[in-house]
Amino acid sequence: MHTPLPLDEWLDYLAGERGLALNTLKAYQQDLKVFTQFCASERAGWQQLDRLAMGRFLRFLHREGIATRSIVRKLAAVRSFYRFAVLRSWVKDNPAAQLDMPRMSRPLPVVLSVREVEQLIGCCRGPLEQAIIELMYSSGLRVSELCNARIADIHLQEAYLRCLGKGDKERVVPLGEAAVVAVQAYLKSGTPSPARRLFLDDRQRPLNRFWVYRLIQTIRERAGIVRAVTPHTLRHSFATHLLEGGADLRTVQELLGHASITTTQLYTHVSRIRLRRVYDQARGHQG
Repeated sequence: MHTPLPLDEWLDYLAGERGLALNTLKAYQQDLKVFTQFCASERAGWQQLDRLAMGRFLRFLHREGIATRSIVRKLAAVRSFYRFAVLRSWVKDNPAAQLDMPRMSRPLPVVLSVREVEQLIGCCRGPLEQAIIELMYSSGLRVSELCNARIADIHLQEAYLRCLGKGDKERVVPLGEAAVVAVQAYLKSGTPSPARRLFLDDRQRPLNRFWVYRLIQTIRERAGIVRAVTPHTLRHSFATHLLEGGADLRTVQELLGHASITTTQLYTHVSRIRLRRVYDQARGHQG
């Protein structure tokens, strides 16, 4: 007779010592139920399982057709459970400690062509829409950075913008000539306070990310672009077009405000795919 998994004690520990949310605890509980099924198929108690058995558990999850993201979560739950079991001296070692997690494929970002960006800009109505699209594409801003920008942050004469990114890290991003002209046209009427947010809606309220998202959907529909376009799509397009134009990867990393260059490297892959597609299309026309 094998000792059942002490799930209640582990979940109480996670709730009390780690302060995990109820939904997280429920997910962990379900994950360990799957592990209990595996233990039954092994005809072994959880205290007898070793590192090789953990490898068989991983294969068991794959055979069950479980998605990679869910597999990673289940393995993390089992690893956490065994850490607790070692802490309680129920087992000597954590058999899941050295288990290699499956690599999750990261979807490539959607990138607009230069022509599609021009279509978006051409379908803007009024100075506010024009300034928002030009600025986001010209500087690769996150939507939160656009919404939080103040008039004091933008320096049109010198063509740059100071913005506060993730982790409250400040960076300086250059502005393209078209963005400078568009923002100048937007700010033309009145002399607003430097402390005021740069962009306000038609009711003179600071923008939020949902307002910007809806605006871009409206402009996308006007432009007749079928595929999904979000505020982040303009940021992806900015980075990819820079790399295709010969910009250095480190420069693009700084402009985007990425903490790690690994994140920026994703765009080199996108850029290669796009260039290959253009090349294939050109060869097809020649044929």
